[in-house]
Amino acid sequence: MIDNECIVKVGNEVLRRIAEKVQLPISKNDLNIGKRMLKYLKMSQDEKLSKKYNLRSGVGLAAPQIGISKRIFAVYINDGEEILQFVVFNPEIVAESVQMVFLGGNGEGCLSVPNKYGRVLRHKKVKIRGTWYDPIEKNTIDSVKTFIDYPSIVVQHEYDHLNGVLFTDKITNNFVGAEEIS
Repeated sequence: MIDNECIVKVGNEVLRRIAEKVQLPISKNDLNIGKRMLKYLKMSQDEKLSKKYNLRSGVGLAAPQIGISKRIFAVYINDGEEILQFVVFNPEIVAESVQMVFLGGNGEGCLSVPNKYGRVLRHKKVKIRGTWYDPIEKNTIDSVKTFIDYPSIVVQHEYDHLNGVLFTDKITNNFVGAEEIS
């Protein structure tokens, strides 16, 4: 099980490496890495389980954050009405909007950078090509998916992890023309 002790913190060199591509077809080991990351995210958002296992809540997790330099990340967003959950292998941003957005309030945070928050400009809309694992259908498929607003912010944050970039590298106070997302 992934727990807070497994999450690599800022200062660990794996967070600054460009992660290696996953070999296709997806191996059982790589698929299990993705499933474990998704399980952590789900558990971290469950009040009882997060308290029982002392988990910090997260909506996204990239393999480098658990010390594995592979191009894999998981997302679990539950807004109370809809659940967006997946694991993606070898993601590549193939299109992005000109319109920029930023997360309101304290801004973005990160499981690998405890107790630090900041506002980061992100593209309002991104298209990502990759091999996607759907935990409901329990299958993988190669395709391009589009993300808008908050999900777009989350996938860009996780994508940055695969390229050795932390959100703290991008914190800004210049939001001219950008839309705030709450």
